[in-house]
Formats: sequence, C-alpha cells, structure tokens
Amino acid sequence: MDKRRIDEIGIKYVESLSLYEEYATRIRNLIQDLVELEGVEFYAIEGWAKPPAELLTLLSSLEENELSGVDLVTVRVLLRFPEDVLKIEEVIKSEFAIDSSRSVPSSGLEDPYRFGYPAVVYILSLSHIRAGLREWMKYRNLSFRLELRTMLQEAWATIFPKVNQTVGSLSEKKLTRELVLLAALLEKADQGFLSLRNEIKDEALLVPPNQIGKAKSASLDAEKLFTDEELYNLFRDDPSILGKWNAAAVSAGFPEFTPSADYLRESFNYLCNILRVAGIDTLSEVKKFLADMESDNKGVRQLRTIHDTFKKKANWRMDPFSALFLLVLNFKWDDLKEKDLVKLNIKKGSDRISGTE
Repeated sequence: MDKRRIDEIGIKYVESLSLYEEYATRIRNLIQDLVELEGVEFYAIEGWAKPPAELLTLLSSLEENELSGVDLVTVRVLLRFPEDVLKIEEVIKSEFAIDSSRSVPSSGLEDPYRFGYPAVVYILSLSHIRAGLREWMKYRNLSFRLELRTMLQEAWATIFPKVNQTVGSLSEKKLTRELVLLAALLEKADQGFLSLRNEIKDEALLVPPNQIGKAKSASLDAEKLFTDEELYNLFRDDPSILGKWNAAAVSAGFPEFTPSADYLRESFNYLCNILRVAGIDTLSEVKKFLADMESDNKGVRQLRTIHDTFKKKANWRMDPFSALFLLVLNFKWDDLKEKDLVKLNIKKGSDRISGTE
C-alpha cells in the first residue's frame, strides 16, 4: 500500500478510534453475557481496538490500498475445554451475522493435514435485529474478529511466532516437523483434559453418600481459577469491601466520583483482567491480597503515593474496583512490566482511571 493512502487511513482511524474502543468494550461485555447465560466457565474474555501504530505497520505490508481483510476490533475468549468452544460457537451463530469467507469454524479445523493447533475464528457483525436497536445503531456498519481458544491453543498462538523464524532449508524442515509434533501434543492434551473431566463427573455420581465429605475435601486441594461471576459474588456478599476501598481512595486524596452502573461494570472487568494477568487468579489469592492491603493501612498508603505522584497529570475517575486495580498494578509491577500491557488492556484500564484515555 502506498504511503499516502496509509497516512489517509491512519488519520481517519485515529479520528474514529474512540468509537472502535467503545465498540470493543460493548461487544466484549455482550459476548461475556452470552457465555455466562450458556453456563460455560471461561478463563478470560478480552476485547480491544487495534492500536494505530500496529495498524500502520500492517498497512505497510499490504498490496491493496483498502482496509478489506483488516480486523480493527478483536474479542478473544479463553476457555478451558474444546467442547466449551463448540457450545459458544453455536451461540454466536444465532446472535451475529457471519462473514463466512473470512471465518474459520471448528469444522474447518478437521483437516488431518493442517499445520499447528489453530483456534476457531469468526468475523462477525451485528445481526439485523440488534443493529436496529437504538443503543447499537452507531455500530451497525462495524465488524469484529472473535477468537475462541482453549488455553492450550492460546499457548500455541503465543509461542509459535517466537520460534517460527526464517532458517536454512535443512533446519526449516526439522523445525516444521518439531512444531507439528508439539501441536499434536497440545491438541491431545486438550482432549485428554476433557476426557479426564468427563470421567471425574461420571465417578462423582458413584461416590457413596458417606464419602461425599471426603471427596469435597480432596477437591479443595486444587483450587480452581475464579470466574468473573464468582469474583463478583465475593464483592456482592460482602459489600463492606467496596465501601472500604471507596473510602480509602477518598482518604488518599482522590476526588469523589459517582460512576454509572455501566462504568462500574467496566471497572470490574478491568479488575478481573489485571488480577488474572498478575497471577492472583483464585478466590483465596484475591482474599489474601485484600487482607494484605488492609494490614497496617498498606493499601491506603500506596494509593496516597500513587495520587501524589501523578496528581498533576491525572483527571482521576476513581471507584472501588479502580482503586484495587491500581493496587494490583503497583504491587505486581515487577511481573506485569514484562508483559504487553497494551495488548492485555492493562494500559487502557490505567489510562481510563487517570482520565487520560
């Protein structure tokens, strides 16, 4: 694509970036609602608009002078088992309009000679009915990319580009063979975990009544990762947690701010995201983190430090979920700084709180 056309598209995209970011958030929340209504547990749901710098880099490699084939909004759902991917796949088929020419459904991954362990991908847009609703009308001409991945498929997608480097022809053959073997192992592991889960379900039905207590006790030894609903219930069942951190933010110097229900929900989504990225991904770890922040007013002191450090640059919009977000960001910074905070939506969450997005 010629430079003049790239500049034109880039300028136009930057001017409309807030719309795409808003669309990414709305679609992410809608997908989450659909997944939860289906009763499927998920590890994470992420949504983002393509960063302008990344778009410009991509455009420079294209031959055509158009945006066709470029996905500006992406939503990624990380699931635990292959059968969960199939369940969500059926839901989205009934909820969205599908661009079949650019989508890769599960049926398209059945080729025994395919390379790697790719995920299900759909290019979607709003259905005619939803696009006609007043609250969705401004997004009616926008599409988005939906990726449905198991966590092992995510591992493949993350690691594969790092090792798939251009090498000599002899080494390339060896590398390709090794990658094929590794992809097969990951796919086999996914199926193995699913089979194991189904076996456990079957055996659970056969546990004698006098052994149920023992079975429950054993299951506690390996605590599962929290879902968004479970974390939400933690705060719902003990409202004092949010009240406490709202008061802590005010006492640390942050201005009082009354968020709307939608704003508070978005803050909760950002908190879920950063907790998982930071490795605080079970309810016991969340409770331990909260207790640590409460001890000796550690959290309040850190919030005051954050406020005083950035007060000249920020236009704070603080709610209790956002206060906890900043504490995780601060205390887990050594781990988080090694990650792609833009792609993981951590930077956007931080900018949103400081009012700089």
